[in-house]
Amino acid sequence: MKSLDRFTRVLDWNLLKYFLQIAQSGGIGAAAESLNLSQPSVSAALRRLETQVGAQLCIRTRKGIQLTAAGHALLEDCQDIVERLSAAPAELRSITDNIAGSVLLKTISHVFSPALDAGLIAFKSRYPAVELVLETAPWEHIVDSLLSGDSAVGIGFDEMRRPELRHAHLTRERLQLYCGPTHALSGRTIHDPMTLADESFVRYSDGEPQALRDFRASYGLGQRTGGIADNVYEAGWLIGLGIGIGVLPEPMAERMAPQLKPLLAPHLVLELDIHLMWRHDLQDRATRLLIDTVLEHIGPEQCQLLG
Repeated sequence: MKSLDRFTRVLDWNLLKYFLQIAQSGGIGAAAESLNLSQPSVSAALRRLETQVGAQLCIRTRKGIQLTAAGHALLEDCQDIVERLSAAPAELRSITDNIAGSVLLKTISHVFSPALDAGLIAFKSRYPAVELVLETAPWEHIVDSLLSGDSAVGIGFDEMRRPELRHAHLTRERLQLYCGPTHALSGRTIHDPMTLADESFVRYSDGEPQALRDFRASYGLGQRTGGIADNVYEAGWLIGLGIGIGVLPEPMAERMAPQLKPLLAPHLVLELDIHLMWRHDLQDRATRLLIDTVLEHIGPEQCQLLG
């Protein structure tokens, strides 16, 4: 088995194609013409193949080539391989066409990830019969739903990195503190967040990551509640109206609410990791294909963070 493993690792599969053409054409010259290659190139390919399989495959005669016993055996394998490869596209199309139903993807409401976007586009292109259902929820609800088995895949924070779940890093989100354009703090850069402890604050009703809670607590932010929002978009709306200052993901604020004014000096901006998460015992085929497709678009350095 060890020698077979080595053979499959080092084998140039194009050599099998050349050998099959030699056997079918009855000679090196005829095979070279069919392959649109030079005769020396085809001869060299045959020699390399014989070296890799460890046996002579052909005997050259005046009438062309004659296969050895090893050559006849390899020819049968080559024909079988070609038949299987030729049938593969139709089989794959059949499998793809049979993937239908719906996939539920639970996600927090503020994910800006090129890898995720590209993965979702590719998934829908490959499996057009699958309905993709997005459901936004606080990150704690997403994790709880995955752990309980109510959901199979989700996107959000998981600072504890639960061992029951697999993780793939999607993006690192920067959380900035903002105010509205008419707010008294508009245009200022804050180097000491403790000076904002008495400011009216727009907080979230649910789903605040522990790192953000700790950040607020360390500077006394949010002691005065000016408004409460269910998600970042509503929070951005209230902040823009001047109801209070509040924390938002930088990409969301820059794209959705460019009138908002950042307050914190860059070195104070909080950074949090967002993961694609799924259950170890995932059974649903369409969901598995969605995950695999997104993983294809994640860079190697992010794939290394798989749990």
